[in-house]
Amino acid sequence: MKIVRDTILHGDVYACLCRLETGSVAVAATSPPYWKQRIYGFKGEIGQESTPEEYIGRLVKIFDKLKEKMRDDGVFFLNVGDKYFSRYGKSNLLQIPYRLAYHMTKRGWILEEVLCWFKVNYMPFPGRDRFANTFEPVFVFAKNRKNIYRKGLGTVLKIPLQQTPWKHTAVYPEKLIDELFSRVQFRDGDLVADVFGGTGTTAVCAQKVKMSLSPRNVCSVLIDKGDDFVEIMKKRTGITNVVKVKDVAFKWDPVVEELLPDGIPKARLMDKHGEVFIAEDSREFFAALKGVTTEEFKRFHREDATYFFGVKNWSLSDLYFPSRLFSIGYILRNMLIASHGKTWFPIFMFARDSKKVAYKFNLDRIRVKAKPQPLRNWWKEEFVGFKVADLLEKKKGRIIKILARYGDGFPKMAVVKWNGGVSLEFVLHPEKDELLMEGVEFLCKACGRPLNEPYDPIGKNVCSNCKKSVWHSLENVPVAKEPDEVAEVLKELERIDYQLGQVVQAGRFQTKTVSTSKFAELDRVNWGASPGARKLMLGEYFTKTRVYRIDQPSIAHYLTLLRKASGLNVKEVIESLPKNYHHTVGHWFRTDFGGSTPVPEDLTLLMNILSAKNGLLSLLKRTALKFQTVKAAIKGRNPGDFIETTEDNQLEAYLRNLYIPSSEYRKVIEKKAKQTQLF
Repeated sequence: MKIVRDTILHGDVYACLCRLETGSVAVAATSPPYWKQRIYGFKGEIGQESTPEEYIGRLVKIFDKLKEKMRDDGVFFLNVGDKYFSRYGKSNLLQIPYRLAYHMTKRGWILEEVLCWFKVNYMPFPGRDRFANTFEPVFVFAKNRKNIYRKGLGTVLKIPLQQTPWKHTAVYPEKLIDELFSRVQFRDGDLVADVFGGTGTTAVCAQKVKMSLSPRNVCSVLIDKGDDFVEIMKKRTGITNVVKVKDVAFKWDPVVEELLPDGIPKARLMDKHGEVFIAEDSREFFAALKGVTTEEFKRFHREDATYFFGVKNWSLSDLYFPSRLFSIGYILRNMLIASHGKTWFPIFMFARDSKKVAYKFNLDRIRVKAKPQPLRNWWKEEFVGFKVADLLEKKKGRIIKILARYGDGFPKMAVVKWNGGVSLEFVLHPEKDELLMEGVEFLCKACGRPLNEPYDPIGKNVCSNCKKSVWHSLENVPVAKEPDEVAEVLKELERIDYQLGQVVQAGRFQTKTVSTSKFAELDRVNWGASPGARKLMLGEYFTKTRVYRIDQPSIAHYLTLLRKASGLNVKEVIESLPKNYHHTVGHWFRTDFGGSTPVPEDLTLLMNILSAKNGLLSLLKRTALKFQTVKAAIKGRNPGDFIETTEDNQLEAYLRNLYIPSSEYRKVIEKKAKQTQLF
């Protein structure tokens, strides 16, 4: 069948390809249904195969037929997304796009380039144990080295997602296809094909070629089996020539994946908590990858270690073989893109496939905060009336009084009115919050020296200085030392017998004698008055959150020690709590990746049941107000898997911050604070 005008072929993709004239397609651009991503509602649809190997094998067969229909100098742009495979709470990145591309090259396709499409307006991602996905690859295939694709224009495409009026459809943006077509040397009479036509974006962009500064008389053919998609394409593109095609039976086989290639392993043994290694070429990269398989590598590193292996001068094999890590006991969590201007290289984040412990990934250390505001005179700004959102107890309040300020005028202590009570709140300074939240030091009770880790769920828990055991019983639980800035406030509050952040009736403060305290102004607060309207920029507010970041395993182990000292088992603790807690309590005592942390209200109940007065649980109950700016995510945005960098040492430091111990990270932020003269 010869296509001489814009046409829609309505039927199965393989059957429709069979109808095309051999050697007729100059340019193909498509994005097939992603594996297990969406259900489009017709029998035998692509993307619902049982395994990734079946999905890839089926697409390879289809693209073999497409290659037959391509012109000898033709070019094929293929965009396909990835998928995570989940089991027992952990998920492994399957590397489907790169496995597909690898097998296509084995069948004769020539891979000219791998373009990185960075979605600058990527969707927010709620997960805490990996980077948000922000990019997809676009593979540039050809039948021959001599073709109509123009290389050397850069391999990073920064193009936003495009809003569409169609629900439940995967639409790549017109700007992406416009950019791809700008790299092609079109001629009059060229045929453009999209074998998974969807909503017709490829044809819309082909029509633009006819009206460009160097117009070419091209035509397009769109293929799709979905009735709804055919109607969308007709309406969007104005194509009226629709040909119904009957199914053609064809067979395909699942692909057979390869093992890691033979080679001399070189185990990276620099830091037991994790490794950052950027190889110069494939040889170095594969040596390091093979090193992961050695017993030496496994013995040296902790079971919760996190690894980042990258390669600057990469090949398709470097993108394919990290998918084989799963077969040797590791999970691939991210393929990161390190961008240097118009080019990029991959970095693979992986960890042990362990049921015992969660790998280290401290996302809060690298979250992208809101853009800094212009220098503001905090002394002149009115904070009374600011909204406060309690993230832990899910309630809202307003500031009714500022009791103390930092040196630059930003609030340090505030009174908040809630529905049913009031509280005194410590306020984190926007430029000091990171240091304070990471500021708790755990000291050995025997010698008083700081410990490297609060609690090690898979180690021996011995003080590196005096060699005495820690965390084995309540008698040798480390002493938690709070930052001086918070400790000073707590001493002031002790004078009025009050716990920081505690919500009480207003009269509770009116009965206290506080004339010698910085909280003397409490006597002059109009507790019944409604807070005034907020007069600063709309959208700014405070959140009430925990002051300190303390590892969940430390908390769980401490709760276990308290429980055992009280002679209780987990079931007895559960039975001591209201019924709505019964599905939650067990997770509080787990030190693996299934554990969770009680909120302050829960901790009050637990402290009564376990007869705990002070210690770690008291620190965990500490709350503070944190300033939030216009449209900013509450904790900051997940930075995503696309990293723009110019210096290797900066990139390595950025990745190391995700897994280094708290004590080491405190030194990093203290050094940074001194350099920027914040303190």
